[in-house]
Amino acid sequence: MSPLTDADLALVRRFEPVLAFTHGEQFYPMDVERYIAAAALCVRRPDGAVTVLVPRGELTVERLIEPRTVAPGSILYLHFVKPFGAAQALAFRSSSSLHTFRPGRGRLARVGLISRLGDMLFFAASVVRGRTPGGAAAAAAVRYQAEQAHDEHYCYYARVVRQHGYLAIQYWFFYAFNDWRSSFDGVNDHEADWELVTVYLDDGPEGPPRPVWLAYSSHEFRGDDLRRRWDDPDLRRVGEHPVVFVSAGAHANYFFAGDYLPSVPLPYADRLLPIWQQAQRIWQRLLGQPAAEPARSVGLLAIPFVEYARGDGLRVGSEQAKEWRARFLQATPGHPEPPWLDSFRGCWGLVTGDPLAGEDGPARPKYHRDGTLLDYWYNPVGWCGLDAVPPPHRERDALEERLAQIRHAVAEQSAQVERQVWARMALERELLVLRGLPDMAWRAARVAADLRAMNKSLAAQKLQLAASEQAIRPLERAVAWPGGLSPGDPRAHLRSPQLPFTPAEVRLSALAEGWSAVSVSVVLLGTVVLSLLNLRWQIGLLAMFGIYTFVEALFHRRVARLVQALVTALALVAAAVLAYTFARPLAVALLLGLGVLVVVDNLRKLRR
Repeated sequence: MSPLTDADLALVRRFEPVLAFTHGEQFYPMDVERYIAAAALCVRRPDGAVTVLVPRGELTVERLIEPRTVAPGSILYLHFVKPFGAAQALAFRSSSSLHTFRPGRGRLARVGLISRLGDMLFFAASVVRGRTPGGAAAAAAVRYQAEQAHDEHYCYYARVVRQHGYLAIQYWFFYAFNDWRSSFDGVNDHEADWELVTVYLDDGPEGPPRPVWLAYSSHEFRGDDLRRRWDDPDLRRVGEHPVVFVSAGAHANYFFAGDYLPSVPLPYADRLLPIWQQAQRIWQRLLGQPAAEPARSVGLLAIPFVEYARGDGLRVGSEQAKEWRARFLQATPGHPEPPWLDSFRGCWGLVTGDPLAGEDGPARPKYHRDGTLLDYWYNPVGWCGLDAVPPPHRERDALEERLAQIRHAVAEQSAQVERQVWARMALERELLVLRGLPDMAWRAARVAADLRAMNKSLAAQKLQLAASEQAIRPLERAVAWPGGLSPGDPRAHLRSPQLPFTPAEVRLSALAEGWSAVSVSVVLLGTVVLSLLNLRWQIGLLAMFGIYTFVEALFHRRVARLVQALVTALALVAAAVLAYTFARPLAVALLLGLGVLVVVDNLRKLRR
């Protein structure tokens, strides 16, 4: 990487973000060196055996990057703390800010029975699979807070990359622990966490770089939905410093304060989802029924988890109570690149052997766990879809390039059409000659078939040529416009925007939340009881699911929709039963009616 200049350093400090945390957060961005000094260096071999290479308290950056030979398939990792016992963990939780944290209602109440079953199986599986031990989060919080009491500071790692006409300033944040599961009922816990915020500047030759886009790392969103345009009126900034709302425990970054509902797909959901979507389309379009789920709710085949990015806790950054210490992932005047960046290819945190790898420490900021480069690193512009968007100073150039491409294509298409027209004329002449020769009938038939195919192809080519010629005019006007191109709607690129749930969407009653928590157990226990009774259990099972569906609709104020859906479903069943019962008479009547229509139509034509 190129070393940073003084101008680059000034840009880093000029746009460094303000991080707004949620009340109850236990971990804040720290420097890597303090983490290394507190951790042990371990290796996990392919058979699951673990060896401590450097004990906790004896590790330094120099010892971390020493060359080591390990068995193929082994994983080096840093192990931050020894987990607390249950009593210590409980004592910490009761004395920390976690005991005053108030989670929102509505996680399970917003989804159906299948997702609740999946949620139960997910947590049952987490008990038996390898995972971060209980008490690890509390031990890590105590150790981190002791370090802060000794030397309180908050740190980010910056990197500046010039790519595709942009100047990308990456702000990497390192956390000692991700306690999303144990502290905030999320998906996972793991030692260490790396998260990213990127500010994109227009790096034009005229004038200083100016901010144009922002992109934040998050769990569920990908591509274009990761970024927002700098002039988006909804964005929060302190001067030129973007405000980032950090989710509690998970440390994902969001543009707006609130509670979010990311989801984890159920196994094989990718195969079942197209079937479910097609069924929904048939239900909505052909039968005119309302959608089964609200537009922004969790789908049928996913498990919801709440992320609390409320911004009501500590804030770090410009004009806040806490300020940043800037560190850099590149060489700066008087300072080399951090030696651990390239030399340590292991994981920053305990490797548990979790088959889903969700509770293993990350290998960021540069690598995946398998040692390959992260797209964040080698493709800082493309990871959020910006490699399809020219920077403002290149927009006219990109438009002119596209205009030249279309003009060239039009010239080629026009020449091709002329050749095709001339070839068709020649075929027409040949066909005219052959039609008068009985012994050449076979040849005339072949020429006629070729002519029909050529007519179809030529019509398509002429349509494509006309469309291309039509596209030239607005592009020419845009290129010639002296004021430059209009930036358009700053949200036009978004497909699934990162938005929190509104207060109305999370204002569910305690009774509805309680029902959602116990409904899965009620259904399972009811099924067991009915099977043991062995007295028309099929009818009992159907009745139980009917009652369950009604209670669900009652709690979610969807009784009217349920009645409408039930009436439609019964009508479809009745129609199917009638069609099956009277299939033969219906077929006879249909054929008879069709025959009468044909006769009437033919007689009408004969009279004319």
